[in-house]
Amino acid sequence: MPAFVALNIEPESDSEDEIDDSKEIQIEEALKLYQNALKLDSQGPQFYEEAEEAYDALFRSEIFTYFESLSDDQRAEIYGEEIDALSSSSEDLFVEPVAAALNADGSPSTLPQILYLAYKNRGLFILKRLKHQQLNKESHELSRTDTTEDGESSTKTIASSLRLLVEALHRDDTDVELWRQVSRVAESLGSTRIARFCLEAALEGNDGSVGVWPEHVFATERFERLLRLLNDDISESLMQPLTRKEQRFIQSHKTHLDPLPYLPTPSPETLSTFGGDQYSSVSMERVEIEVPLRTWASCGKAILLQLQKEAQGVVCVAPGTSYALALPPIPDTVEQGPSDRRTTVDLIGTTASRTSSSKSRSDEYSGTDHTKPYDVDSMLQSPAEIGVAEVQGNTNGLDQNPSSLEQNVINADVKKDLAQEADTGSQETRTMVLPTRKRSIEAAELDEGEDTGRSKSKRIKARTAVEDPGPRKDPQAKQLELWQQGELRYFDHIDEQAFEHTSNMLSMFGIAAADSVREPKADVLLFAGPQVEKGAKAPDVSSTNGDTLSRDLITLLNTWNTHMSDVLLHGTGTDDPISGTGATESSGLLVFLEQSAIRPHDDLSRAMLTGDRGLDAFANHLRQDWMPLDRLALAWMKALLGNGRFIQGTPGHNASSAYDALLWPDSLKETVVQLLVREDEFYFKTFSSEVESLAESKSTTEDGSEGRARSLTNTVQNVFELHLDVYGRITNPSSEVDLQTRAAQRDRLERWASLAHQALNCYEERYRDAIAEDALSIRFLWAYAALADLCENCSRDLIILYFQDLKCELERRGNPVIELHNNAVMPEISVDAAEKQISRLTTMDFFVGVFDSKKDDPVALIESLEPILEKSVQQSRTRTAIAKSQPADNDPDTGMTNGFDANETNGEMADSTEPQMKQMLQFLEKASLPMQLILWRRLIDAYSVIQYPPRILLCYLNCIGLIVGYLRSPQYKEQSAVKRQKELLRWLRSIDDLLRWTIGLALTDATSLECMDEANLCEALSNLAALQYILHSYVAWDDLIRTVLREPPKQPNNSASTAYNNAMDKFKDMVIKTWTLQYVLLREFATESSADTRIMNPDLVLYLKLTHKALGARNYCKLSNKILVRLIKHELIRIDSFFDSEVEAAQVILDLYGLKICPGSKEVDDHGCPAENLDRQDAIDIMDRVLIQANRLNTKDLLKSELKTAIEKMQQVIKIPKITSTSPLRCNQDLINHFLSSPINPLDLRHSLQGVNQLPFRRINSETHQIAQKGWFFLHGYMALCKFRSQKWTSGAPTTDLDIAMMSLRHELDQGFDRWETWYRLAQVYDAKIEESTTWNSEQLNSGTEELAILQRNAIHCYSMAVAAAERCEEPAIGMFQKVADLYSDFGTRVYGSCREPFSMEAFGVEKFTKHFNHPRHGTYQGQPFKPITLYTAWKYACTLFRRSLRHKSDNWVTWYMLGKSLWKMHNCDESVLSGHRLEGYQPAIEAFIMAIKHIPNHRDNRHPEKDPILEPHYKLVSTVHKLVSSGRIEVEAGCKVLESSPYARRVPTVQDLDDWESYILQVLKVLRSADKANWHHRMVLRAAHIIYDDSPNDPMSILGAKSELTQQIFTKTMTIQVWKPEHERTGRHFVYTARYVRFFLKLLSELKDRSSIETLGRQIRKKPGKFFKHGILWHDFCTTHLEMLRDQCIFPREFSSDLIFKNISHDVFVSNADRLEIWAHLPSTESPMIDILKEAIELKKTNANLMKPAVIEDLIADIYAHLHDTIVPGLIARSNEEESRGRMRVDHLMNVEHPAANTPSPDRAGKAEDVAPARQRIRGVGRREIQKRAEALTNKPSAPQTVAKILKTPPLEVDLPTPRSVIQVVIKQNEPIRDNSSVPGSVHDSADDESELSEVDEAFETAETRPMFPNLEVKETTEDGDEEPEQSENEEVDLNSDTVEEDDQVEETEEQDGTVDGEETYHTPMEM
Repeated sequence: MPAFVALNIEPESDSEDEIDDSKEIQIEEALKLYQNALKLDSQGPQFYEEAEEAYDALFRSEIFTYFESLSDDQRAEIYGEEIDALSSSSEDLFVEPVAAALNADGSPSTLPQILYLAYKNRGLFILKRLKHQQLNKESHELSRTDTTEDGESSTKTIASSLRLLVEALHRDDTDVELWRQVSRVAESLGSTRIARFCLEAALEGNDGSVGVWPEHVFATERFERLLRLLNDDISESLMQPLTRKEQRFIQSHKTHLDPLPYLPTPSPETLSTFGGDQYSSVSMERVEIEVPLRTWASCGKAILLQLQKEAQGVVCVAPGTSYALALPPIPDTVEQGPSDRRTTVDLIGTTASRTSSSKSRSDEYSGTDHTKPYDVDSMLQSPAEIGVAEVQGNTNGLDQNPSSLEQNVINADVKKDLAQEADTGSQETRTMVLPTRKRSIEAAELDEGEDTGRSKSKRIKARTAVEDPGPRKDPQAKQLELWQQGELRYFDHIDEQAFEHTSNMLSMFGIAAADSVREPKADVLLFAGPQVEKGAKAPDVSSTNGDTLSRDLITLLNTWNTHMSDVLLHGTGTDDPISGTGATESSGLLVFLEQSAIRPHDDLSRAMLTGDRGLDAFANHLRQDWMPLDRLALAWMKALLGNGRFIQGTPGHNASSAYDALLWPDSLKETVVQLLVREDEFYFKTFSSEVESLAESKSTTEDGSEGRARSLTNTVQNVFELHLDVYGRITNPSSEVDLQTRAAQRDRLERWASLAHQALNCYEERYRDAIAEDALSIRFLWAYAALADLCENCSRDLIILYFQDLKCELERRGNPVIELHNNAVMPEISVDAAEKQISRLTTMDFFVGVFDSKKDDPVALIESLEPILEKSVQQSRTRTAIAKSQPADNDPDTGMTNGFDANETNGEMADSTEPQMKQMLQFLEKASLPMQLILWRRLIDAYSVIQYPPRILLCYLNCIGLIVGYLRSPQYKEQSAVKRQKELLRWLRSIDDLLRWTIGLALTDATSLECMDEANLCEALSNLAALQYILHSYVAWDDLIRTVLREPPKQPNNSASTAYNNAMDKFKDMVIKTWTLQYVLLREFATESSADTRIMNPDLVLYLKLTHKALGARNYCKLSNKILVRLIKHELIRIDSFFDSEVEAAQVILDLYGLKICPGSKEVDDHGCPAENLDRQDAIDIMDRVLIQANRLNTKDLLKSELKTAIEKMQQVIKIPKITSTSPLRCNQDLINHFLSSPINPLDLRHSLQGVNQLPFRRINSETHQIAQKGWFFLHGYMALCKFRSQKWTSGAPTTDLDIAMMSLRHELDQGFDRWETWYRLAQVYDAKIEESTTWNSEQLNSGTEELAILQRNAIHCYSMAVAAAERCEEPAIGMFQKVADLYSDFGTRVYGSCREPFSMEAFGVEKFTKHFNHPRHGTYQGQPFKPITLYTAWKYACTLFRRSLRHKSDNWVTWYMLGKSLWKMHNCDESVLSGHRLEGYQPAIEAFIMAIKHIPNHRDNRHPEKDPILEPHYKLVSTVHKLVSSGRIEVEAGCKVLESSPYARRVPTVQDLDDWESYILQVLKVLRSADKANWHHRMVLRAAHIIYDDSPNDPMSILGAKSELTQQIFTKTMTIQVWKPEHERTGRHFVYTARYVRFFLKLLSELKDRSSIETLGRQIRKKPGKFFKHGILWHDFCTTHLEMLRDQCIFPREFSSDLIFKNISHDVFVSNADRLEIWAHLPSTESPMIDILKEAIELKKTNANLMKPAVIEDLIADIYAHLHDTIVPGLIARSNEEESRGRMRVDHLMNVEHPAANTPSPDRAGKAEDVAPARQRIRGVGRREIQKRAEALTNKPSAPQTVAKILKTPPLEVDLPTPRSVIQVVIKQNEPIRDNSSVPGSVHDSADDESELSEVDEAFETAETRPMFPNLEVKETTEDGDEEPEQSENEEVDLNSDTVEEDDQVEETEEQDGTVDGEETYHTPMEM
């Protein structure tokens, strides 16, 4: 949809690329009109008037005027032959169905559909309206006698409908129903031919089978009916009969058989008359042949058409019918003078030029030969074949009158005549105006003030505004204009530099060339864009060769079209002597023959037969003498070939014929030839009889007899010459005419030759005096000689004699020149033409031998051809030198002269030349350029066979010289402008091929320039300079396009635009290759000449730089495969003294590979070159340039620059080669691996400081070795390291970059380069790996300590080697001291960090590095290789490193800070660490901390001052001073004085008393904590807590104060620990501090008895093991503390043990008591602190999850459970006995007892172990697992505890419980099979949800020892041995546990004997059981 913009908003810029959507709007409007018309059409007859208006409005829409909306006939009628140049894709617009139609310019696909439906529906609407009118007539009962008028009206209406339906079929020919309807309409008009054609088209897609669709069936039936009416039995017999099914279908649907039944149907007699159309039948005595145009060609075609129609039976004429011509009337014109009167055709030609019906320029460049203006093959067709396709193929279009259907047959010819007449009438002044789809006011020539119905578009307004010279200008337009002027000035500047430098270099070798390009640029500004410099004075350009070439090239570019693109891109086909097949035998001979052929002079003054000249007189003559058709054709022929009394206007018979005097249009000559061939027999008989009459006539004095005789002779001679012309065309090597046609034409030619000879003899006999000076005899002799030449069996010597005699005769007559422009075989008769024919015949043998492909001897060809061509080149150079020596003949505009000095004259050369060679040289001197190029091409092919590149290159350069010389010659300049432009385009294509081949050979073959001497080089350079000058016109024109000062030529479609872009790239390719080839030749000239090469090298380099700059600024470098850029790259490597080459090298690398290696340079521009793949060798070639640029940048800027990307891409192709086991470098690799895996020897550390530590590397010279020597692998590794360290991660980062860095640095070391910085960066890589492994979690610290130790050893080894190598450097590089200072600082930090936690000297250990030693007394033993370094020594070594670092970099606060920490450790260590060393004082440590504070930067980043300051040195100073003051080593005043060094401490008032010191320190820490806004520094919090707690650890207030400090920042309410790593803290230390904080906080909580907080803290510790150093130990400490606190809160003493309680209790008693205890514990009223403690212990066990051995936790659980069992169970038993006693005393109980009570044990004895009868002989005890399970069950609530609690709370007497007698227990064996008559047992889940309270009571008391009322119902289970199994309770888990008690006891005993108890094996949870 179109975009709408408010009127009051001024757009920022009106881009020229704005999409013009006016076409879419028009299509949408047309669609709306169509829908409205269709709606009104469907509403019935009452809306027909409105529907008609709606259709009229629709067809007035703009869419019907589009080019793609026109049919083929309409396009041909409007545009003529230019239709091919408009749009190649538009031709196929309506070929496919409408559904698949798409516009070439991307317009909506609804346009073809709208057109199709509009034509179709309107045509059917007209028929429906006609039907309605007929019904109205029948309804009115009116008697009318005059029906003729109604019939004519109906016929016209039906005919108009037919035209619309035909147009619809043009858009979509797949609608079968529409074909049927059109057939019916044509049948109603009486045209059976159209009706038959439509039915055949409807059945065409049916593949011979009918009945596929109903439409096909109906069409088949009507087609058969039509064939029967026409009596076409043959066609009817070929029809496939309908099947029965189809016949039944037709019978049942007869009403649908006729698609339009309301149309009138002619009678069968009328339709069958003559088997054709009733409107085509004519029966009259006199017939006027309608001529569509007032031209002679149109008259001839009308006559020819009438002959064809009569021959084919299309029309029937009565015998004796006579004919005349009916010319169209002359259009009314304004009365003018006689000299100003324009004929009809002139007016038509003007109109045709406006509508672009004249021949387009694209035809002129299509490569066709315009000497063949007509199709000879079509002329020689038989009369039956001529016009059949035209008659049958043009029935779609109808005129207003249906009876004139046949008139459409000649429409195409009429249009062609229009175009040709207009073309010939305005050949020199014509201009092609392409039809545009967009209508504008300018194109319509309307007044802008008129209301045209639509407002202007934005594009038109913008263009009008630009053209308006008003004073107001848009600021953006002004800015654009300034930019354009700046761009043009820049291009002018760089062009002037390049051409001036080139001219200076050429002048050094004596070659003069143009040093400026102002003149071609002035031509471009003058001819390409007058609007560029409006108001400026036009340059004074003279008409010189250079100017002519510039004008021609600019004209070509301004009017560029598709055919020009095809010529430039693909050539002209086989006639191209360079890139075509011009060197083959047939094509080479063809060019030779064309060269030898006589061509007419391009005499533009030759009058042409245009318009209706003499046509009215001829037509009036025919009207006076009506004659038969054949006589009419003969009269028309005589008017053209005989005397010209009608055309020339000369009375009598002596006037020259139109054939002799005037140039015919192509269409006229084609028509004449067609009539001559068609009516040959009649013409020959007629003229034979006339010649015989002339011979028999004896009177020679009769008036006019001589004129009549000459006219007859001339007419016969003209016919003879025309037949000769036809035969010459069909017998040339390129003709494809068959032999039969050739033989027929030869017969005609021989007959007419004989008749012409007879006529000439008769004329000569009668009028001998007149014939002596008449040209007819010369013409006949020449034609006869040409005929002999065309005959194959004629001797060549005889033909030569013919032409020699003709030459003598012409010389005798005074060298007349007879021109026959209408004959291609003999266009000119003169002495020169005779000499040319003689030369052709005499040199034929030589050229046949040259072009004979059967001779495969290249040496013979070279020996015969090369001397002739070389002599020709020498003669050309001599003539050029002589011409240049004459000032009058100089060509100052081109500025191109040759410095060659001729040493011999033409006479000397002629004397030294053999006669045969002289004849050949004369032929080559007059030979055309294609002929010369073909000969050079044959020589090139011969040298290619023997593979001799130097001579091939020389031949290429000579060919370029020939073409350039021709373009600069007067021969080119004297041609017409159109022909010049055609020639220029053709030869530019050839030059492009020659340049490509020459450049490829010169750059790829080092020996290709061996044959280039100074003369050849001078000539070649001169030609290339001239070619540069020519091609720069395109460059200047392209600059206008580039700067938007001119729009490129419009192209009709996308394919044409693509071809245009490719063609413009071809021009740019030529420019690139010309400059490149010129440099190659200049370089060779500098080498061959006597000039000093060292002096020439700077000039050559400057040439390359200026050329690269000029062409690169225009984005030309990417073309021609970047040949110029590759050459510059090669020269960069070749020339050592390439001054100022860094920028140029960076530009070349950017153009080639897209790598920007010179960041920040403004001189390196983007030339638009696509990046190509970089291979290894290319990367090595540019490596030095990249390393130079990389070394200039610091690492930070390097990682941010584009140079980093270039280095990474280079490394991808260079790669790191793998060192195999057989590689010589394997020894270096093994040496490094062994060194890095060895332990740290203190002696090696000492030697490294002395610079004596070194590895014995071995160096192998290889390509990789050279790469490593340059430092490439170090650069890549260091970049990868810096990239990893520069990235900020919030979680664990991938170590891929570190692996890459390690691999690259290691590979450099493997190559044997012992550089200190390589070792240093490798050590940093290992440090980075350690940091990455210990920053984010402590898993590596807790489990992978060995891996960390290896990394530390590797880092320390690398640091030591780096220090040693740095100490050995005698000449330190710039900036080395700063890096060495960082080396010492990093090394010291690594040593100090490895000494402290979490690493704890593991890297320095030697326990795992044992060696075998021999002792004289003890023999071989295994021991440590040396004593490891001690802790104190490591601190001291680190201090030494820090001090050395401070020598070169004393302002590094980190180094001072680490030095202070090391000194403090040395001062504060105990005697065990001191190991006999002298104790250091505290003053150096304090001073180091103070120095660190002084060198801290004020702000870490000036751009972000809000960031947190650095607090580490401040806190360390405060902590150290506090320790000194607290220990009494310094006084309070001294401590305060020291702390005043910190600006934060100065904010707190100092104190004097020790009692105030604590508050003072706390305030200082508070200030520091306030400065830490992000709460990163956690150590200050713990320090404050310790200060509060350490003074009074037993004071509850101190404990609470310490806890308060910790909970403010470190511990949250949920016990989340908030400890992070500060920026300057060593990696892994925060995990150590976290563990310390947890232990201290746990101590505080245990002292506060805060069980809930401890439990929460325990979950945090257990859940996050990666946050704590040595997590297992920390968890053990936590569990110990927690258990101690729980045991302290238990009410039983610590000596209490569960073994004392459960030792003598049987398992059954334990189970019974445990059930009672469990029921009691689940009561809601039960509240016991012991149960809460038991829950915490069990929860701790679950949280532990076997991280710590759970024996301690289980002991506490067992003890608590034993205490509960010992204290609670007795009371529960006593209560149970009391309730049972009450139950026994009830009456119902006493009455129902049947068994003695002695059989049941007393309840009061159930709890005693001695009264329990054992079930077995051995008493089963209670296991630890059972106790743990029962304890856990005690704390777990049951699923329905409310019911049980309710029952147990009710008094026993008040509960209606069933008596023991009523309790029936039935034990069913689970393994017993179910009987057949038993019911299927229910599922265990059937009653799981609806159990009653009674069942719950039973389950609650199921463990009570009561007997059932009916013991006999109990079913005992027996084992397999027959023993009865003990009774089991329903709780299967208890029974299973009781079965395994014995096994558990054995396991426990075994574990107790071993002294270890594995909780995981001994105790199991209930789920595990």
